[in-house]
Amino acid sequence: MRFIAAAILIIMASSTGAAESLWVNNITVNEYNMTWSYTETFTNEDSIAYRIGIDKELGNNDSFINAWELLLADRDARKNLRDAIEKEPDVRINNETSWVEVLDVDSELSSEIIGKTHSPDAIVNRYRVTYRFKDSVLNAGSIWFLGEAKSPVTIVMPAGADVVDISGMDNVTKIMTDHLEISGSFREISKERGEINLNLTKNTSIPETNVSNVTSSPPPENTTAPMTEVVSMMREVSIIIAVLVIVVLIYVFGIRRK
Repeated sequence: MRFIAAAILIIMASSTGAAESLWVNNITVNEYNMTWSYTETFTNEDSIAYRIGIDKELGNNDSFINAWELLLADRDARKNLRDAIEKEPDVRINNETSWVEVLDVDSELSSEIIGKTHSPDAIVNRYRVTYRFKDSVLNAGSIWFLGEAKSPVTIVMPAGADVVDISGMDNVTKIMTDHLEISGSFREISKERGEINLNLTKNTSIPETNVSNVTSSPPPENTTAPMTEVVSMMREVSIIIAVLVIVVLIYVFGIRRK
């Protein structure tokens, strides 16, 4: 896997071998910004290999994942995902990366990871990347996405943007309401690499007054990043508090036994 797998490379590197997983991509393109959400699922032997990888690389290799080790894995996933996107951007507009700015990278690793490493229980992790465009996507001629080959993807386009051509996507399904929703999968162009390109045109059926009102000025500063950071911080604090409570209980019970 190219850039998403790189986000968790360190926790997947173990002598047991890397576990395979199912990636599901959900991309929502707005006029001036975009969100790309991923759902990653491990089951059975893959779940075991994933847990062992965390325990060996980030934990104390005691065959048990605790809350602190999960917090370390979550932080590592976000850092590596951001580093991977900075190394090779996964979104281009008009075949340029200068149109796109990454605002925030967030992850939510499953609490089901906590416990014995050899548990085959399913693990469902979620990742979310938020982007901002320097100009209205309604003025763009194309938008390009880089993802894992053969992984399912749904792309929701904003009202006013027509897609005149799709390349790099298999099993294409289109749903048109007041906006276009496209579903399919990344076509494999090389090992584990897929690229989708949408050629765009502005929807001329929308009254010009509506279009001008929408595109005349950019939206106010995006507040997604600060809010996501707050939620992420609250999650980390709650995990740290839980770890401290466990340590205190162990200490108290130890004194009582003495």
